[in-house]
Amino acid sequence: MKSHLLCASRPMLCCCCVLLCVFYPPSRLRPSDGARRRCLVLAVSEMLWRAGEHETATLAITSGRSHFVPSGHYKSEGLLEKVTCFTADSLNALQWLLEEHIQQFESGSFGCLLFCVSAVLSRSIAKVREDMDVSSNTLIGAHGYCTQELVNLLLCGQAASNVFDGQVQLDAATLLKGVARRGSVGLLSLFEHHDICQVGSHLKTPLFPIWVVCSESHFSTLFGLQRELATNQDGRSRGPREFDLYYYDGLANQQQEIRLSVSVGLAAAFQEDNDPELTPPLEQCIRTKWKDAIVRWNDTEPIL
Repeated sequence: MKSHLLCASRPMLCCCCVLLCVFYPPSRLRPSDGARRRCLVLAVSEMLWRAGEHETATLAITSGRSHFVPSGHYKSEGLLEKVTCFTADSLNALQWLLEEHIQQFESGSFGCLLFCVSAVLSRSIAKVREDMDVSSNTLIGAHGYCTQELVNLLLCGQAASNVFDGQVQLDAATLLKGVARRGSVGLLSLFEHHDICQVGSHLKTPLFPIWVVCSESHFSTLFGLQRELATNQDGRSRGPREFDLYYYDGLANQQQEIRLSVSVGLAAAFQEDNDPELTPPLEQCIRTKWKDAIVRWNDTEPIL
């Protein structure tokens, strides 16, 4: 279970460093350790504060010792019996708590798990269940993979079951719940390319040009350094346009910089038909937002 949780939450944690790249151009893609740590504190605190509806948040850390002896159906996991929770009633207090314990989220085996536990407790178990289409849904699905509910909880502060905007009333008894408002970080999904879902503008056009990418059974991160990339609600260009996107896959332990040059508009009209089986899934995800975009991988081998 831990490995798949890592797939879901690691890109969201690394988005804090992306924020530094977007808004502090001199630092670009080489932030100092101090700047990276500060951005991690700010990003995690913002996510937890949003889950707590900007009123309260809970930070779960490990104390290093067991607080109870597992018995009955509960088996020791090496973490939950050692968790200590702190409640913050202001964003400043939450940031101070995180600064004191940020090392638990930076390294070790439990950083992502503690982050997910903190998000659930900040939202509250009761509200997490209310957010879902069906209260019996789970945050961890088959084979230990995270569900869309967990992804939305971390991205948007609510454990909605769908990726479209708002709500859809199917009939008198069935209400499908999507994303209520624009988030700071968005989502692009290969499932949309395959017509399995429709990602709404709240996720496709976030406040910042940062997207978690759902592709090939795990999550990665795509971001740009131009703030205006986040302002085009319909994903269509009003004329020829070129920009760079940067890609990061933490699960792959990526070491090299991957910079993609994207052309949208007139240049895309000259795109030749390629074999769909040879089209990188990441390009297909990009085209769910920028239609008919041409993607150049520059000096990097395309990821198939």
